Amino acid sequence: MELTVAASLEQGQTLGQTMLALQESVGVRGAFSAVSPAAEPGQVVVVAEARIGDLGRAAAEIAAKQANGEPPTDADRQRLKDIEYDHRLPVSTAVIADASRRRGIPVRRLSTEYGRLLIHGHGAKQHRTLAAEPDSISILGRTCSTDKQLAKELMAAAGVPVPVGRAVTTLEEAWQAAQDLGFPVAVKPQDSDLQIGVSLDVRTREHFEAAFQNAVAHSGAVLVERFAPGVEHRVLVVDGKIAAVTRIDPPQVFGDGVHTVAELVAEVNRDPRRGDKGSDLPWHKIALDEEAVGVLAKQGYTVQSIPPKGEKVLARRNPPYFANGGNFVDVTDDIHPATAAHAAAAAECMGLSVAGLDVVALDIREPLEPQGGVVVEINAGPGLWLHLAPSNANPRPVGDAIVASMFPPGETGRIPVIALVGEGTDGFRESLEKLCQSSGKRLGYAKPGEAGIAGRRWPTSTDPYERAEKLLQFPGLDVAVLETTAQELLRDGFGNDRCDIAVSLGETSEAALRVLRHALISGGTWIAAGEPAEAANEVAAALGVAEA
Repeated sequence: MELTVAASLEQGQTLGQTMLALQESVGVRGAFSAVSPAAEPGQVVVVAEARIGDLGRAAAEIAAKQANGEPPTDADRQRLKDIEYDHRLPVSTAVIADASRRRGIPVRRLSTEYGRLLIHGHGAKQHRTLAAEPDSISILGRTCSTDKQLAKELMAAAGVPVPVGRAVTTLEEAWQAAQDLGFPVAVKPQDSDLQIGVSLDVRTREHFEAAFQNAVAHSGAVLVERFAPGVEHRVLVVDGKIAAVTRIDPPQVFGDGVHTVAELVAEVNRDPRRGDKGSDLPWHKIALDEEAVGVLAKQGYTVQSIPPKGEKVLARRNPPYFANGGNFVDVTDDIHPATAAHAAAAAECMGLSVAGLDVVALDIREPLEPQGGVVVEINAGPGLWLHLAPSNANPRPVGDAIVASMFPPGETGRIPVIALVGEGTDGFRESLEKLCQSSGKRLGYAKPGEAGIAGRRWPTSTDPYERAEKLLQFPGLDVAVLETTAQELLRDGFGNDRCDIAVSLGETSEAALRVLRHALISGGTWIAAGEPAEAANEVAAALGVAEA
């Protein structure tokens, strides 16, 4: 991001650092700033890195005011926060994005409207994720996983223990199924997720009818299953391996013989990791609402009761527990090998390279079958937050596991990127494209207002970042030429985080070349040539697509 101000070089350096600091104040870190004399005497050009264009522009405006003696206001700070929030990724998406960045893999999202769709890498070497779903996931498998009954049948055929039950559409059919199975039963929608509409441990006709109406409100068909006693666990499988196992405890407190239920709940809710629904905190507060009061009554308690020391008191009996104040406990190291094998088989039979399985077991350390444990559900797009804030351990590196399933060790998903500035650029690109074609490489380019691949040309953005992103996301691209101007380099930067080869044709200002050198990777190739064809031959030789 570029800013021209009346200042000394020393003041300009301070201003560049201020632009970076303003962005970092909302969690967006930049590494590069530079200053050079402007054309007008007494003025300097300040350039600072901006990962989010809107944020960089806002930081530049606020820094300019600060240079004129106007310190940032609360409104300025809020403006920066609002921009960052608008560009913030959802939790599961952000974990995978961060894992890619740690590997040096470039990551970008399609747009703020489609914030869960990430593109990792460039061109022909890219992979894509939608939330926690990589592009290797079978579409058929994902579709089958949304139908709980169909998923159960597929898993059962692979020897995975699943609940006994059947799908029904009417209350009469449901009641008959419950009688055939024997109480207690579980009642759930056939094709909903997030455990919405699920009722567990149903034992009476009154409770059953209410459970059926709750389930049918979310699905055209309802599953009635034999209830499996135990604790719910989320098992994350990535590429056939167990990446994480989390026990999901229902909202609960433990008596101390001194404090009331209300006081015990209030103490639990004071945990700084808990917040109201909709907050960014990992856990929710336990609510003592009407449902909680009813659950307490069935246990013989009110909110003012004082439970005996060590007594477990539940505030909910039915999921979703994570939305109602449940607790997450990491038990990855405890899962029994036979259960881990069942989980891997379930993901494989569904065609899911990434899967989240809901496993109910009394003790995850023991095999499922002897204790009546079952896999109750499999999810193609599992939420990763369950594994990111366990109460007893550090977060599991689930994002790293998903990225490793897409990119082998050492692979960064990058294709060669060539930065081009100067005169005679059309001749350079035409020469290089012919040389690439002779080696079976598809070359694409983007310059102000135009992009092209394999002879096709179309209008594109004049913004260097936008046109670079759109070009690099094309899956058939092997080599990319990003053309810019000296004015663009100073005003907006290069348009990509780095380039492998930088080409300068003719005369270019030293200030612009400094920005371009910053974009060049360590050990990259710098080419300054007078003739476009000569430069194209040098680039081709550096790429290994033709002889110099």
